[in-house]
Amino acid sequence: MERLTTNKSVTDMTMLELMHNNCYVDNDRNARYRDYEMEMDARDFARNLMTTLTKDELPLDDAELDEEIFDNLTIDPFSDVRGLIALFYLNLCTKADLYEKLKEYEDAEEQGRMIIFPCNKGDKLYEFYRECVEDRLGAGETPEDIINVRKVYGFEYEDDVLYIRASYHSNHSELWGGHGEDTPEFPVSEIGKTVFLTYEEAEAKLKEMEEESDVL
Repeated sequence: MERLTTNKSVTDMTMLELMHNNCYVDNDRNARYRDYEMEMDARDFARNLMTTLTKDELPLDDAELDEEIFDNLTIDPFSDVRGLIALFYLNLCTKADLYEKLKEYEDAEEQGRMIIFPCNKGDKLYEFYRECVEDRLGAGETPEDIINVRKVYGFEYEDDVLYIRASYHSNHSELWGGHGEDTPEFPVSEIGKTVFLTYEEAEAKLKEMEEESDVL
C-alpha cells in the first residue's frame, strides 16, 4: 500500500493527497487545517464557523473554547448547528493527531526503521522439514504426522535479519520444549515456505509438494 502522508507543500499536492494531509499538528501542539486557499488554527476555524453560522461567538481563550466545545458535543448536530460545529472541531483535532502518528510510522517504514512482525508472542506456528517430506509422504505418513507445532516466544534482529524464536512439542502432547536461550529460531523469510501461520496453510503446501513430486 502506498503511503498516505506526504512532505509536499500544499500547492504540490493532488486533491487526493490534500484529503489525507489537510490536518496536522504544529510545533505548539495545536491542530491546524489547510487547503489550497487557506491555512488556519482549528480553534479559529471553529470560531469563524460559529460567528458565520450562528452570529454567536466562541471564547477567545483557548481553554474556555475547548470547554464550551466539549459541552456542545452533547447537542444534537442535526437540530442545532452548535453541535455540528463542535463535532467538526473534534474531527479536525483527532484527524490531526492521527495524521501525525501515521506520518511517524510511514517515515520510519520508508527509512527502514520499522519492523512488522508476522505473528505475536504466544501464537502457534506450523512447520515441516522440506528435506524429509518426500520420504515421509512416500512412507504413508499423513500431514498430521509431518507438520510440527511451535509456539512463538520472542524475536531477534541480527545482521538485518529478523528471527522468530519458537518452542516445539510433540504433535500428540501439550508439553512444550525449547524455552529460553535454547529456543529454536528461524528467519522470518521461512514464513510461507516451511513455516506457516495456520495448519491449513501448511497442509496445503504439503499437498502442493505431493502433487509436484507425484509421491502418491
